[in-house]
Amino acid sequence: MVGFVAGQTKAAPNAVFAGSVPYLMLAGNLVAGWQLARSLLVADEQVKAGSDTAFMQAKIATARFYAEHILTKVPSLRDSIVDGAESVTALAPEDF
Repeated sequence: MVGFVAGQTKAAPNAVFAGSVPYLMLAGNLVAGWQLARSLLVADEQVKAGSDTAFMQAKIATARFYAEHILTKVPSLRDSIVDGAESVTALAPEDF
């Protein structure tokens, strides 16, 4: 993804700009997923230790929900960044 943005910035800047919102969404989803994965690992250890089990199980369920419902959208965001510029740039700026 970064390679596409870096490689196209000079050659096709409008294509890169067209994918900027999905790029930020992708980055945000991935960073949030990473943080939830970190909390899941801690929660799993806490459950094994018998510490605040109900709360820790809720954290594990939240991380699983995020992985199954949000992170599954990442491939489509990638596709809209790499392949979706043509539909965004089809109109002239004055047509907006």
